[in-house]
Amino acid sequence: MIHEIQHQDDIVQTTNANSATDISIPSSYKEAMLSNNKSEWIQVINEELTSMKNEGVFEMVDLNDALKNVPHESILSMKWVFTKKPDCFKAQLVARGFSQIHGINYTDTFAPTPTFSSLFLLFSTACMKQWPIRTFDVKVAFLHSLIDKPVYLWPPTGIQVPKFKILKLRKALYGTKQASRCWWLHLKGILMDISFVSNGEDARTYTLNRDGQQAILWIHVDDGPLTASSGSLICWISQRLEQHIKIKWDKEIKGLVGISIKAKKEGFKLYQPDLITKLINLTQPYLKRIGILLYIAQASRPDISYAVNYLARFSLHTTELHWEALNHLIAYL
Repeated sequence: MIHEIQHQDDIVQTTNANSATDISIPSSYKEAMLSNNKSEWIQVINEELTSMKNEGVFEMVDLNDALKNVPHESILSMKWVFTKKPDCFKAQLVARGFSQIHGINYTDTFAPTPTFSSLFLLFSTACMKQWPIRTFDVKVAFLHSLIDKPVYLWPPTGIQVPKFKILKLRKALYGTKQASRCWWLHLKGILMDISFVSNGEDARTYTLNRDGQQAILWIHVDDGPLTASSGSLICWISQRLEQHIKIKWDKEIKGLVGISIKAKKEGFKLYQPDLITKLINLTQPYLKRIGILLYIAQASRPDISYAVNYLARFSLHTTELHWEALNHLIAYL
């Protein structure tokens, strides 16, 4: 059994105290326990551990038994990753997958990503045919899928296990090299079971035909939009999906993959103000700016495509003239 962490009141004192209005994000479990927001971090850590326990992410095994199957150096360590959102604290336990050994605890890692063309087609179809549209977000997505190779881990700080015991993964924990692939294959199997068909040109876009009704689903890792010819079909799909995965639905479309989306009577407005602001304030080299501009051109501003691609040709041999043209393009945005 994996136990929740214990309060360590003996280390509550710290000289690096953070004010309530200036919360510092800890880089380790120890820093979290030393912060003035210790109680908040303990709460979200315990929530993460409870979620993992409920999903059956780990099982305890004897260290000696594990070493019969894998070399000592292939046993991974784990790390707590802490973030602070406007409305909540968050703690996530991730594996240090960079220590994995090919052929021992992972093989294939490929997982497809969807195209913007398919996303635009979905929005165009919904607008033209006046179909209802919903967005969804799969909770703890990777933890729904089984890991495909034996992966052993040293218990991280915050998890108490008996001596000479270690953890064996049952689910695709964040940080493992094959986690994205395991989740993709798991989700693909669920969608195929309810008669969705993967698009031949875009493996992350699925279509469904049922009793004369149609639906289109686009998913980027664990979230995306779903549109269908009727609200009843969307309800049927959501009920079937919720039998297998924890999923949150939203009728209001706010944004996807860094794109802000606003529904209007004549269609959908796609824009990226945050990314453009980041680009304006960026001090990184020429090539970094070109990369961001290429993403903006694909996602929401096709009018700059030619200019960006032309400037990209000179990425390795930039002159003052190229910088001037690049800054002019950014100012245009």
